[in-house]
Amino acid sequence: MKYKAHWKDIMREILRTKTRFLSIFAIILIGVAFYAGLSATGPVMVQTADDYYQDQHLADAHVFSTMGLEEEDRELLSSVENASVESLYRSDVVFEETAMTARLFSMNPASDSEINEYVVVEGRLPETTGEIALDNTANFVEEYAIGDTIEIDTGTPDAFEENFNQTTFEVTGFVNHPMFIERVNRGNTQIGTGTLSGFGVILEEDFDLEVYTDAFIRLDESEELEAYSEEYEAAVSELSNEIEALLADRPSERYDALYQEIDDEIQEGYQEIEEAQQELSDAEAQLTEAREDMEEGYNQYEEGLEELSNQEASARQEIANQKSALEAALVDVNEARQQLEAAPIEDPAASAEIEAQAQEIEAGLQQLNQAEAELNAEIEAGRNELEAVRVELEEAEQELAEAKAEFEEERIAAEEEIEEGLQDLEEAETELADLEEPEYFVEDRSSFPGYSEFEDNAQRINNIARIFPVFFFLLAALISLTTMTRMVDEERNQIGTLKALGYSNFPIAMKYLVYAFVATFTGSVIGLFLGYWLFPTVIMDAYSSLYNLPSANTQFYWSYAIIATIGALLATSLSTFISVRLSLRSNAATLLRPKAPKKGKRIFLEYMPFIWNRFSFTQKVASRNLFRYKRRMLMTIFGIAGGTALLLTGFGLSDSISDIGDIQFGEINLYQAIVSENTNASEAQVESLEQTLSDIPELDDTMQARMETGEAHTGGEGQNINLLVPSDTEHMEDFVVLRDLDDEERIHELPVDQAIITDKLSELLDVSEGDTIEIDLNDTENFEVEVAEIVEHYTQHYIYLSPQLYETQTGQDLVLNTRLLKYDEEEVDDDELGQILTDEEAVQGVSFVTEVESAFQDSMDSLDVVTIVLTVSAASLAFVVLYNLTNINVSERIRELSTIKVLGFFDKEVTMYVYRENFVLTIMGILAGFI
Repeated sequence: MKYKAHWKDIMREILRTKTRFLSIFAIILIGVAFYAGLSATGPVMVQTADDYYQDQHLADAHVFSTMGLEEEDRELLSSVENASVESLYRSDVVFEETAMTARLFSMNPASDSEINEYVVVEGRLPETTGEIALDNTANFVEEYAIGDTIEIDTGTPDAFEENFNQTTFEVTGFVNHPMFIERVNRGNTQIGTGTLSGFGVILEEDFDLEVYTDAFIRLDESEELEAYSEEYEAAVSELSNEIEALLADRPSERYDALYQEIDDEIQEGYQEIEEAQQELSDAEAQLTEAREDMEEGYNQYEEGLEELSNQEASARQEIANQKSALEAALVDVNEARQQLEAAPIEDPAASAEIEAQAQEIEAGLQQLNQAEAELNAEIEAGRNELEAVRVELEEAEQELAEAKAEFEEERIAAEEEIEEGLQDLEEAETELADLEEPEYFVEDRSSFPGYSEFEDNAQRINNIARIFPVFFFLLAALISLTTMTRMVDEERNQIGTLKALGYSNFPIAMKYLVYAFVATFTGSVIGLFLGYWLFPTVIMDAYSSLYNLPSANTQFYWSYAIIATIGALLATSLSTFISVRLSLRSNAATLLRPKAPKKGKRIFLEYMPFIWNRFSFTQKVASRNLFRYKRRMLMTIFGIAGGTALLLTGFGLSDSISDIGDIQFGEINLYQAIVSENTNASEAQVESLEQTLSDIPELDDTMQARMETGEAHTGGEGQNINLLVPSDTEHMEDFVVLRDLDDEERIHELPVDQAIITDKLSELLDVSEGDTIEIDLNDTENFEVEVAEIVEHYTQHYIYLSPQLYETQTGQDLVLNTRLLKYDEEEVDDDELGQILTDEEAVQGVSFVTEVESAFQDSMDSLDVVTIVLTVSAASLAFVVLYNLTNINVSERIRELSTIKVLGFFDKEVTMYVYRENFVLTIMGILAGFI
């Protein structure tokens, strides 16, 4: 029964001292919520992203090559066990209406593959040819609406239309792609302005490409692995190694096949040219033969005319001779007839004979006339035949002239085609001589825009969660110690009574331990649920402006809950145990007597009369009270110092982050654009680029360099790095400022035989000046360099080498692949400059510092919410601390305050009697917090 009454007393004590109970409850709630919430935020961010990746079946690997992917490549990729593969077409285009650049992907609704599923934000995905779904980025949403028509820019040097069966599309909706979780960044391109505005999705049949451009692979086991985890990274690394091994021989195989194909085409081209030349020769020979036949025909025609004339003349002469002979004979007959008629004696016989001769002569004349008529007819017929021959010859001559003219035109055209064909073949032979093996690229998710950056942001929250909650638990312990010490002191007589009644130490102490336990446990439970819901939700909402991810998938983490609850219970239980233990060591008689007041002592200021004597009465009383209650003074100072430290850290974090972008892109990086060059470009193409750059009057300066990516090691885990080798080490300081992080002393020239690395890289690799690091680049064997200097840098990790050191260590000639450009951003439009540069064959891509700076600043600005969380939590902490300590201060000195009020102090003076000490302690706490 006595314990039943004791438990009732514990419950009544909680109800009677609500303020004290709530003070412990509040500090525990804030501390647990802050710790659990911040600790859970990083995992919640990762879990939310992972759930999104799993729901949309984000690919684990991306494979592509400089010559696309043939059927053999796809078959090899399909042989990867426990994985699915999806191939698609891709092409970068420019939209004619807005001049925006877009990366168009193909989709096949009939495919069973579920890799990289789109999230439809508005409208729908394309279902028939001529339809397109656009990226749900602000660039496209502001310019296009569902139902609008988009035209791909055609007739340009890039010839986008050659990759498509049609170039006009109707917008059907807006979608998100799991590969692009960032809201803004879509990467770079070699067309248009050099920066992608977004992506688009069209049906596969709208593409007109011979080979697929990309393949995405997803492991079956990735369903069970959490993104960003070590297990997942190991699985993807193994997958990448397997794919690289499968494709190891493909570059040489495709090179050999392509070399043979091109060589066969060249030989076939030469054969076709020879055949064309032979056809020209044959046609010319035929024309010559036709001309000779025609000339022979004309000769035969002339000979026929001459022969006909000769025959006519001979026949007519013969007829004329015969006619003359007959006419002469007829004359003789007529004379003989006249003689007979004149003779006196008629001679009938002679007369008959003469008549007989006359008739013969006339008959002969008639025959001659008939023969002459027949001759005329024959001559006319002969002439007609010859005239017909002449007409045929003239027609043939006309046809021959036309044929010759046509032949001349065709010959000129054919010779031009042959000349062009020979030039093409010569170029093809040159290209064949310069032909290189295709490059195959195997990338994991880290290459997807925003994927790694999101993990970095989650890691930043985890780093914050490791440090700042310690303040809350320490303060919770101190507040609990002060509160429970005061409670024990107030109930000193009750403890003595219980001891006198025979209660042992344990049930007496149990009252205070249960009191603290109930306050701590309820505060922990509510703090856990509040922290697990509030912090991840608020922080994820802040990151929603940067990433296309769903709302926070809040979860209850038992590990953090157990740690937080045990920590809170230990903080309060130990404090309570220490407080009650000191009282329980006394006997009942001692405890039943009032506790002797604290002995007053002279304080340090009293030994300085030139200061002390100038204090008023209330100031002297306040000063003595401050140092008289040292424990309360220290609790207040430490509590306020902790809150101030958190507030200062929050504001300092925000202030530091806000300046990083300006320092990096205004003081360290002095260039405004990075131009990636095609190292296989011809001299003419390089000269064209240099001429274009020289024709831009706003361009202040340029510098060529070599930039590569790789890894840096010191025996342990490697770090991704960017290697920069300038063409001119003295000229480099005009583009990149290298300065010491501590004293900001500027380095004017790269050392010849040593490297310069950035400070964060040196910290991660745990190296200092004089140490050696190993560099692993993609196209060279590993090599070591000595660190000469460590310089200030805030984005990514950089290593700077001189050209001499690069060539010495790699054993290769320095091939420059990058140009850094300097210009006034107010005078140059980045989009126009990008358009000009990407039109050059020697340019592979252009990236602008403004875009990098904007993306970096957006990422940094997202941490503002962390600043808000820190400041609000710190302010709440400071409020609870001050409230609790002020409440203890007032309750301890209630008789003192009553006494001075009886003495005539006004309410304001009584209030200031207490607040004056709080003000001083708060100022002291703030100063300590600053330190």
